Amino acid sequence: MPEEKITERRRLFLTACLFSFSIFGGCFSSGENKQPSPAHNSNTAAFEILTPNINLTKPLEISREPKDAALCEKINRTIEQSEFANARWGVIAIDLKDGRVVCGRDAQKLFNPASVHKILTSVVALDKLGADFRWQTKAVSDKQIENGILDGDLIIYGQGAPDFNDEAVEKLVNQLQGKNLKKIKGNIVGNESFFKGDTLGDGWTWNDVQWYYGAEASALSINENQTTINLQNGKPNASTDFVEISGGAKPIETEETEAVGVKRGLGDNKVYVWGKGKTLDARIAVENPALWSAKILKDALEKKGIKVEGAAKSVDWKSENKSDVSNLNELASIESRTLGEIVRRMNKNSVNLYAELILRTLGKKFGETAPNENPKIQKLRGDDSAGASVIKKWLTENNVAADEIQIHDGSGLSRLDFATPEAFGRALVFAAQSNFADVFRNSLPVAGTDGTLRGRLGNVSGKVLAKTGSITYVNSLAGYAKNSNNETFAFVIICNNETRKADSSSVIDSVATILTETLN
Repeated sequence: MPEEKITERRRLFLTACLFSFSIFGGCFSSGENKQPSPAHNSNTAAFEILTPNINLTKPLEISREPKDAALCEKINRTIEQSEFANARWGVIAIDLKDGRVVCGRDAQKLFNPASVHKILTSVVALDKLGADFRWQTKAVSDKQIENGILDGDLIIYGQGAPDFNDEAVEKLVNQLQGKNLKKIKGNIVGNESFFKGDTLGDGWTWNDVQWYYGAEASALSINENQTTINLQNGKPNASTDFVEISGGAKPIETEETEAVGVKRGLGDNKVYVWGKGKTLDARIAVENPALWSAKILKDALEKKGIKVEGAAKSVDWKSENKSDVSNLNELASIESRTLGEIVRRMNKNSVNLYAELILRTLGKKFGETAPNENPKIQKLRGDDSAGASVIKKWLTENNVAADEIQIHDGSGLSRLDFATPEAFGRALVFAAQSNFADVFRNSLPVAGTDGTLRGRLGNVSGKVLAKTGSITYVNSLAGYAKNSNNETFAFVIICNNETRKADSSSVIDSVATILTETLN
């Protein structure tokens, strides 16, 4: 299911909750990046793509071949005879052998892309940072450990690692224990000041940010900045005591509709549960992950017998009391997985947080190379805005997109992102003929096999590798498709303004299936 989209299941759930979503914040539903059950064989080795040699400095030309015209006519007929004929559709399919466009439908018009936007983030990051890039998280202090005592604060300093978690905290604690640390006389401080700017995406809707897919992008993120809420005998419980739970669910009577609502406050970790029912599996974003990280570290230290006299605290780029980390003593450190591995998880499961941290990393490292045309904004902008500028500049300089595209986040959750199907098609071509082609290709969900396509396109299992995307009124799919003639297409399908009760993913899947067929 799409990570941001109000799916049919959610629509029914919201109906059961009456007006609770619009007034109070809503009932939980699963989204696109809900982790799928372990996949069966997701090896893409069988989906080999010969390295294309397409000159992206030249315009892409629409094929006049009869078989291509027939294929495109079938695609258009599939769309126009569907219940989504009144929606806006953008389609492009590019043969990787010779670069001909076998089908184009409003391919140079601007669309809101939803999560296929992560393709652009992936390609730019892999090209500029390299697939082997890693993030660091450090434990630092202005003091040294002497006779087992740290006479000052212990600061956990994040630099944007997407996969920092409880296990990583344990490794930091083990390193500190290896240095004979017995007591900390100061506080445990979670420092997220590495990134300047907003932790939420530009153009995100307010009622998205309480859910896991709207988690804030802190430089010190942990456990994907989310917690699970469930029910035990009608009482709500969270997987962490960092959130404050209240309310509960009443038992349902026979034949009564089960409807349980969840609301996390804006700017706090107070979660309220209400309604009637006995089942709940809600994934909620955690506010202030830097403070949560500090608390987790403090608890882990104390469990290992290391006494902490102070409290868990946090600082960000706006805090006056933040330390100049460059002048502090490094006591422990840990590296993230490689960017290639992070991109794989991001695209397979559509993890918005990973995309947003990659965006801010690009802004932090390369923002000065992509200045804003307004000098005042240049001086004031954050790493999030700078990262968007880096991506846009890269796309235009590498003949992937025209300057009219709009980049406002890294994940595609923003309502302000606009790009053309052709831009995504060109990005897919660029990736296919890059030195990171295998890394990128292997990051895409495999039809009927794994990731967000595990339950889709089973009829063409293994013949389509593609990133899914969906927010309310938007559905999209972009990647590679191979037909029985062993032709491989880079394809993009975007549907905007879909307002029917169902969503357009079934039509999109039909279009993708057509690309795997052979028409004479």
